[in-house]
Amino acid sequence: MIGKALAHYEITAQIGKGGMGEVYQAKDTKLGRDVAIKVLPEEFALDPGRVARFQREAKLLAALNHPNIAAIYGLEEFEDTHFLVMELIEGDTLADRIKRGPIPVDESMKLSLQIAEALEAAHEKGVIHRDLKPPNIKVTPEGKVKVLDFGLAKAYVGDTEASDLADSPTLSDVATRHGVILGTAAYMSPEQATGKSVDKRADIWAFGVVLFEMLTGKKLFQGDTVTETIAGVIKSEPAWDALPPDLHPRIRLLLERCLEKIPRNRYSSMNDPRVDIQKALTDPGGVFAQPATVVERRAGMRMILPWVATIILVGIIVGVVVWQIKTPEPLPVTSFYYELPEDQQFDMPVVREVAVSPDGRQFVYCAKGGLYLRAIGELDARLIAGTAGENPVEPVFSPDGKWIAYVSGSDTKLKKIAVGGGSPMTLCSLPSIYNFLWWAGDKILYSGSQGVMQVSANGGTPELIFENEEGFASIAPQMLPDGKAVLYTKGLLPNGTNMSVMVRSLETGQTRKITAGAMARYLPSGHLVYTISNVSGLPLEGTLYAVPFDIDTLELIGDPAPVIESVGGFLGCRYAISDSGTLAYIPGTGVTVNPLESTLVWVDLKGNEEALSAPPNIYLHPKISPDGNRIALVVTEQENKEIFIWDDVRKTLNKLTFDKSNNLVPIWTPDGERILYYSDHENPNSGDVYWKAADGTGNAEKLVSDPDLPLIPYALSSDGKYLVMQEIVTQTNVDISILLMGNDRKRIPLPPLQTKFVEGQPKISPDDRYIAYLFSSTDENEVYVRPFPDVDTGIWQVSQGGGHSPLWSPDGRKLFYISNDDFVMEVDVETKPKFVKGTPKILFKFKYTGVSTNGGTPWDIHPDGKRFLMMKGPGTDTGAGQQSPSKKITVIQNWFEELKERVPVE
Repeated sequence: MIGKALAHYEITAQIGKGGMGEVYQAKDTKLGRDVAIKVLPEEFALDPGRVARFQREAKLLAALNHPNIAAIYGLEEFEDTHFLVMELIEGDTLADRIKRGPIPVDESMKLSLQIAEALEAAHEKGVIHRDLKPPNIKVTPEGKVKVLDFGLAKAYVGDTEASDLADSPTLSDVATRHGVILGTAAYMSPEQATGKSVDKRADIWAFGVVLFEMLTGKKLFQGDTVTETIAGVIKSEPAWDALPPDLHPRIRLLLERCLEKIPRNRYSSMNDPRVDIQKALTDPGGVFAQPATVVERRAGMRMILPWVATIILVGIIVGVVVWQIKTPEPLPVTSFYYELPEDQQFDMPVVREVAVSPDGRQFVYCAKGGLYLRAIGELDARLIAGTAGENPVEPVFSPDGKWIAYVSGSDTKLKKIAVGGGSPMTLCSLPSIYNFLWWAGDKILYSGSQGVMQVSANGGTPELIFENEEGFASIAPQMLPDGKAVLYTKGLLPNGTNMSVMVRSLETGQTRKITAGAMARYLPSGHLVYTISNVSGLPLEGTLYAVPFDIDTLELIGDPAPVIESVGGFLGCRYAISDSGTLAYIPGTGVTVNPLESTLVWVDLKGNEEALSAPPNIYLHPKISPDGNRIALVVTEQENKEIFIWDDVRKTLNKLTFDKSNNLVPIWTPDGERILYYSDHENPNSGDVYWKAADGTGNAEKLVSDPDLPLIPYALSSDGKYLVMQEIVTQTNVDISILLMGNDRKRIPLPPLQTKFVEGQPKISPDDRYIAYLFSSTDENEVYVRPFPDVDTGIWQVSQGGGHSPLWSPDGRKLFYISNDDFVMEVDVETKPKFVKGTPKILFKFKYTGVSTNGGTPWDIHPDGKRFLMMKGPGTDTGAGQQSPSKKITVIQNWFEELKERVPVE
């Protein structure tokens, strides 16, 4: 098979062979990705009933979506060959790992936690694995578990002799019917082995067998024949003495419950063993039993014990007296910096990326898509298993130091994960990743689009604590120790101007300004610390100030003093302080060029770039004129956003709006004479749609408004009759409507595109027959196409595996979009006589700025159809004078001692 092709899959290597077929690595030439191909045996195709059953099961299994379950992409047929297309997983199987000997207890617990998470998720969907065993579990080089072949044992029918009889699959067609044996001999449950009906408790049994094998390096049940192995499953007791003698008692009990031969005595849900593993991993004593101290009393000691007790008591009294009259020595202040390895650089230089544990003994930081943890006494940091690919920001430790909460940039959700690693737990969705999180007891406070929000540390529905003041944001909230007031920063975003440290009473609802500044934190030392920007314009880094603070009156005592200069990030937010007095911060870089600035570049269909001569600036929403010679875009000026036009022929940047407000999302009329755009200069609470002559003459004219909803213009039909708009109900509820551009300018809702989720980024096809748009919910984020303007007469999903920001080619024969994993995708389409779509294919990596799922567009296509207009961020070869972000973390232990000396608290 090596070198051959199955449809558009080119076979490149053989991965394995088993009872359900041979497995190969292949190249998907359409999507440009590597996949795993499971070629089913020839006899499979001879039984139509078996094929139909397999198709039904594969469809069910493809619906499983979990980070620890290998994905099934499809069941295909090519020239009478049936094969499964699956996610390709790098790394060894658990069986390969066990061959090298027992897996250390702590590693076994972390791996088994991920297996438990996968089984629990599948059981909730009604899917039972039925053939869980080490060869069906892969471990990536990053330590992430992927469970393979979920439920395929039920779908596949047939017996194949294996070289290892203890691993021999014995399968039949109806797994839950009496008298049918299904599974692998060494791992099947007693009820499977005796042909009784099975449920998810069979997987719980297999989980226990696998965990036993991980801890001991030996199979729990094995024999010279399949019959002997099954007999051992039914009759034999586990060799409990083979387990590590100092194993945590909770894990020993977990194994006993999983391996109960009578199903009703077994765990009834994977939730129970999963919780037990989490508790063992977070036990302060670790995953091992703590030895008890045994004191043997001797007769000879009885006479002297009273005298010893007296001496000890006197010593204690003297020690207490001496301690009371002796001033304790201050703890030594020590500092060091940790240089990040080349493969662990910071990804987002304007958000908080570091946190310190409450005891000050370890810190965590975000780099290259994962969370890295470093203990103070160790040389290197380690990746926290389960966070690879999460693109986390804003990490923070729980008060007990056992958990880390963070915002996942991959799906914009607030999550938490055990310090020891495992599967992240989603707590809630967030409107954006620029939220500053602080723990408050068993609650997490964060800044939402409406105001300061609160969510349980165990997940649930967020609740609003208090609303933002009109025109301002409330960020970096911290619950003060008495739980009666919240400290936060009030200011204009994203420019960070007019920032103030505020406090709000939760009893009276009154707010009061404490001082000018941002990112404040009250410390156990009795100080308030906050940052003040070091630069004019957009505040990209700051100086950390400290001042004594009366927690009872909520007032400052004395004058503030600078304590740390040049703290990096937006408003100097990249710092963290533990309750024990350890400070960790990312130094500023002294960069004077704004890291939010971008340059304009042309990018052809192969990803080759050509820079425009427009100066670097904070650009948004670029849109090319119909003749291709001008570009309308948004430029940020202090707290305002204005429309500018770049003339690519004359090489000039001309200002179009002068409202000193938010003017956004410009689009051209088909004749290139006018610019339509959104502005809130007359209606700050929502915003209206205007248009203005592109040459700057005359006044702007309001086209449509709504007192409650911001209306965003997005696309004009080629005949100029229809304007398609976004209506922003909330950050997570965006609708699409039409404005008839006649004399009456009638606004028409589109009910199919007005759900409780996000329907946005609408683009009309060049022939005005169809509309492409983004649909985003909690479960999906895809590009769809509907007929236009009769949008309720059809629907087609264009993207696969997530996508946004659709663009039509000028000839209407292609659709482009940006995938969720940041690739520019191309789809061939036909719009006449009916809509027909092809398979998406990758053009090049999207490495540009301005991506947003519901606000504006990050790119445009030139009328010649041969190049895109992109905005390229800093730190690249197109930006002059820009410097790389900081690559180190500075840590100061016992910093409170220095703080109290420099800023005394009376």
